[in-house]
Amino acid sequence: MKKVFLTRIFHREKWRYAINFDYDPDLTGIVKDIIGAQYSSTHRCWCVDATEENLRLVLKSLSGKALVDISAISLSNPLPPEMAPAKEKSNAVFREVERDDEEPEILSPESRDISRRSLKFDPVEFRISEEGGRFIIRFTGRYDKTWIDEMKTYGKVYYDKRHREFLLTWSKITVDSLSDYFSGIGVQVKIIRPKPGTVNRELRKDFGDRVRTRELNGTGLEAVALLRSYLEDKRYSARTVETYVTLLELFFKFFTDKNPDDITQNDVADFMNDFIIKNEFSASYQNQMVSAIKLYYEISGRGKVIPQFLERPRRGRALPKVFSKEEITLILNSARNTKHKLLLWIIYSCGLRRSEVINIRLDDIDRKRNIIHIREGKGGVDRIVPVPDKLWQKLDEYVGSYSPKDYLFEGQYGGRYSSESVYNVFKNALSNAGIKKEVGVHSLRHSYATHLHENGLDIRYIQELLGHKSTRTTEIYTHVSRRNLISVRSPIEDLDVK
Repeated sequence: MKKVFLTRIFHREKWRYAINFDYDPDLTGIVKDIIGAQYSSTHRCWCVDATEENLRLVLKSLSGKALVDISAISLSNPLPPEMAPAKEKSNAVFREVERDDEEPEILSPESRDISRRSLKFDPVEFRISEEGGRFIIRFTGRYDKTWIDEMKTYGKVYYDKRHREFLLTWSKITVDSLSDYFSGIGVQVKIIRPKPGTVNRELRKDFGDRVRTRELNGTGLEAVALLRSYLEDKRYSARTVETYVTLLELFFKFFTDKNPDDITQNDVADFMNDFIIKNEFSASYQNQMVSAIKLYYEISGRGKVIPQFLERPRRGRALPKVFSKEEITLILNSARNTKHKLLLWIIYSCGLRRSEVINIRLDDIDRKRNIIHIREGKGGVDRIVPVPDKLWQKLDEYVGSYSPKDYLFEGQYGGRYSSESVYNVFKNALSNAGIKKEVGVHSLRHSYATHLHENGLDIRYIQELLGHKSTRTTEIYTHVSRRNLISVRSPIEDLDVK
């Protein structure tokens, strides 16, 4: 009969029962259907919250289908009598081993602590990178091997032989708990918080370039071609196609000696740790990489990687960078010529993306209806945007001076204006306006949405104007709008202070 081992782990700030077994589709189906069961890519197993009710549920679900060993959790947690492992039956596959005289003495927790305190251990260093999601532990000298077992209860532990360091996924509760653990056994903890951007950009680029210059083998080239064909057949934008293909190429080149079908779930985890996390790539970049890998293995239907078990990084959501109305005035007035001025005016006054403004054709402008038709915006979605009266005068001046033939904005030698040219126009306008914020062209669109909200426009209308699929995307502008904040009265106003 199949074997299942239950262990107790601390995962995502909760104690859970880990359900461990060799891969078996039948067992996977049974465990997956257990209420509350979730797969942890960190521990590479299914798990449930560590409650007596869940334990009963797991045992009931696996009854008659697998032999379940619960000795690992029964040693640390009292179990109901009916769940206790049998000792008498000699034919039981899993049974408690009786200790004989040849075994070393097992110390009680109290005597073990006393024994440890009698030894002089060197300090333990904690190096924390909250932004990168990394928690590095380094033993500076003498240490106890049981410390590693304690660390493993907080998730997957990687060991860097070169630097002699242990790497865990960062979380506040992990850091606090392990700090308490070491302090409790008399070991000094030194916490080091590196400054942002500690990874040398040149070193990261050098490492990335070395991987990118590797040659893909035949099966790797076929895999990348399959992904490209799929994306093009589904009419994804050229930019999305190139992004996904480039990411998948990089992933396969990292495992230059392996065929795509031989790459395992563990290999993916190693790649995320050794390439993405150690080089401090952003969570957004990691998320895109996961998307490319998942999509390939979903459409190919081959290999050892199970797409649904690939977890995405936890990402913070930064507020959009927004200009004040006074700053927008300076930017729009700082452009040197009619073409550049109209370009910035239309991005802000219509809330357009950079790719959308360069794709406007003359036929998309409907003066009678006072609108511009935005065709195939993000996600291939069309929409219409209203044109303010103030913009028409600028547009007439521009068309009369430049006489565009097809696109509203065209290059020096005809054809569509480049995305890089839009960026340069914007950066020059910022410089001329004396604004030194580190922002991109998209901030004009952010500012448009925020100012609409401050003027009292309903969030659902803003969603339509921006072309968002969900109001959840648009709602972020309510966090940077001053409409409600300016009416908030600080409690200091009510205090008699001087």
